[in-house]
Amino acid sequence: MMSLPTIPKASEQQLRNFGLTLGLFLPLVFSLIWPWLHNTASPTWPIVLGSLCIAMGLIAPKQLQRPYGLWMLLGHGLGWINSHLILGLIYLVVLQPIAIAMRLLGHDPLRRSFKPELDSYRESCADKTVNLERPF
Repeated sequence: MMSLPTIPKASEQQLRNFGLTLGLFLPLVFSLIWPWLHNTASPTWPIVLGSLCIAMGLIAPKQLQRPYGLWMLLGHGLGWINSHLILGLIYLVVLQPIAIAMRLLGHDPLRRSFKPELDSYRESCADKTVNLERPF
């Protein structure tokens, strides 16, 4: 279960940057890119909301503390879902097929098979000649 993170209070500069970034992002995505991709009319609400965010960021950035906190909670939740989804897909698509193929081919890279004829599983390493002028 995912617990809610504690979002630290943002400074005025961070809130100002948040207001300006959100104020530019909303109209760009929802008034230009989204209507262009879906061949629809451009709505005016993103421009109004973006202008409000820019004005709040410039005039009263402290008032953006609550939207900033909600935005950070949303980002944290989406990041948690995204990372678990990506890690799960990598496991299922990459690691699991490799493990199945190695088992089918009889490859045991950790040499975990039991050999009753051995007294010890210790492997001695070969002695290396030491050359202090050319150590590598």
